[in-house]
Amino acid sequence: MKLSRIAAVTLVIGVTLVWASQRAAFAAETIPWTDVNGGLIQVQGSLDGRPAVPMLVNLGAGVDVLSSNLGRQFVAVNGKYVSLRLTGERTDLPIGKVVTFAIGGVNIDAPHVGIWSGLDNSGVDGLISATAFRNVVSTFDFRNRQIVIEDAQTFPDRVRMETRVPLILQDDLGIALALFARFDFGNGKTGLCEIDTGSQGITLDKTFAAAAGLNPNNVASGQISSIQILGAPQTRMASPAVKFADLIYDCDVGNSFWAGRTFTLDLPNRFIYVSTSS
Repeated sequence: MKLSRIAAVTLVIGVTLVWASQRAAFAAETIPWTDVNGGLIQVQGSLDGRPAVPMLVNLGAGVDVLSSNLGRQFVAVNGKYVSLRLTGERTDLPIGKVVTFAIGGVNIDAPHVGIWSGLDNSGVDGLISATAFRNVVSTFDFRNRQIVIEDAQTFPDRVRMETRVPLILQDDLGIALALFARFDFGNGKTGLCEIDTGSQGITLDKTFAAAAGLNPNNVASGQISSIQILGAPQTRMASPAVKFADLIYDCDVGNSFWAGRTFTLDLPNRFIYVSTSS
């Protein structure tokens, strides 16, 4: 009888400790950002506890990358990753592991980190991709310029009044991750658009130019009647200025679409929650 009571108490203590450790691991954390270059999200990132350097949170980057200088110091290269940029250019990245990666003092998942010379002498030492948020729920708050890593208590409160929309994830070999949702361009036109915080504006493939009354062979920018997330009419923007280019996807939606709004990414369950008003 005494043994069974001891076992029961031990079990309760063990469960409590597991719950406490999970709470600690997923406690709500806030990462402040600064707007730079017309609305890009700049944070302070650090590797292995070293002094922080400026980095951009770029959900369209596919994989986390560092500049050549930083990458040579911290990335233990163990392979190569080949990606296509939005306009189809090929990029070859050495990739590998880092010991720890933190942005704004919050540790993030970084199972694969690339080295890209395109960042050299740019004033930015890294790009934080969607892979950093693969296993957490994260809110991008454009009103207060912060990213909040939600926990089991804050998440339901956050999304109670928001609209849930399915996300489509493009997961490439467990290395790179891209986020897509369906958007309505008005006049009966819809497309699958990448959610790209590494871009300031909105870019549509040239095939949509004709629907806006423009010559797709001789246009770089213009206006469309509207754009909104399909299923979330409160996100409608009337007569937005857009660019047109030869894209490998239908559309790329940057930060101008989110100005004054918040969105919450629940990547484990493949949803995005969008605020009801700007």
